Amino acid sequence: MASELHLKNNNPITIKDISAKLNVSSVSVHRALSGKDGVSEKLRRKVLQTAEEMGYEINYAAASLKRKTCRVAAILPQDNDLYFSYIWKGLEASIKEVKGLNVEVEKIICTDEAHQHELLKQIADGNDEYGGVITFSYTRQPRVLMQLQRLVAQGVVTVVIDDELKEPEGLYCIPSNEKTIGCIAGEFIELITPETGSVLLSSGRLDSKTHINKVNSFVHYLSERKPTLKIHMVEGYFNGPGSDEMIFREILRALRQYPDTVACYALTSHDNLPMVQAVREAGMEHQVSVVGTDLNGITTCLLKERRLKAVINQAAYMKGYTGLNILVDRMVKNIEPPLRIDCPIDVVLHSNLSFFERSNNIISMEVKK
Repeated sequence: MASELHLKNNNPITIKDISAKLNVSSVSVHRALSGKDGVSEKLRRKVLQTAEEMGYEINYAAASLKRKTCRVAAILPQDNDLYFSYIWKGLEASIKEVKGLNVEVEKIICTDEAHQHELLKQIADGNDEYGGVITFSYTRQPRVLMQLQRLVAQGVVTVVIDDELKEPEGLYCIPSNEKTIGCIAGEFIELITPETGSVLLSSGRLDSKTHINKVNSFVHYLSERKPTLKIHMVEGYFNGPGSDEMIFREILRALRQYPDTVACYALTSHDNLPMVQAVREAGMEHQVSVVGTDLNGITTCLLKERRLKAVINQAAYMKGYTGLNILVDRMVKNIEPPLRIDCPIDVVLHSNLSFFERSNNIISMEVKK
């Protein structure tokens, strides 16, 4: 029997096609696909499954023209080409991608946790002005957590970067994974150091859960794996005018106090350049390996010059990019994201640097020697 050839039907699948397939009304199919009330969960799952099997694709850009603008407030700190600058860059990249989806993002820089509390409270007091919020976790102040709770209770989709908050329930979190970062830094230093000597690490903020956990995991890992090394913490977190000079002086003092130092770990972006400069000033460049934190213009230059052995990249760019994607999935596409989304942690070396320069939108900066 001769076989027959049929031209493939390339017409896009419509709601009416799904309706006819399931023998239910187009209104019910529309409600199920849009995440609206008025259909049972059983029917919703059946519609979604059938739509996927038939190859139905939702035109989110067209659908966005029929609804009001989704307003999002991004409340984040700012710095000079360090960590937060790359969160903003990732956010801006995502904004460009969702340009046609009727999403409006207001970028609001907060100077500290008190300012953050004030801004979150203003939004919570304003009720329905914003449908989504992206913000950052400093030190879990109760008054800040209270405002986050108010936002969630009002139905404002809220994303918190650099923390995993179990309370209030309903927050979408992009954790810092600081314990893993500390272990990665410890493992790398274990691999590149001799059996004996001192290792210096900067303390970060002593009131920051993230920084404390990173320090503790680093110390624990290295103490377990290479107990013959002596670990010394350089206390003092400076962030403001003249901070580089203060960090430099503290690290230089520690290097002179521990002349057997074989490695240094810069816990935060603020510590990278002062640590490298202090090692050079002490005349210990051939003796001390420096591991930095966060890929940016400065650390890119230091890697190229081999003044840094490696950089532990905390995915700042990806966190900003992912934060807005979570909101768009939830607010526009009616897709329920997981409450926790992890971004990859990378070890950047001289040999793989070029890849990360492109993927993280980094412009190398000249560093004074």
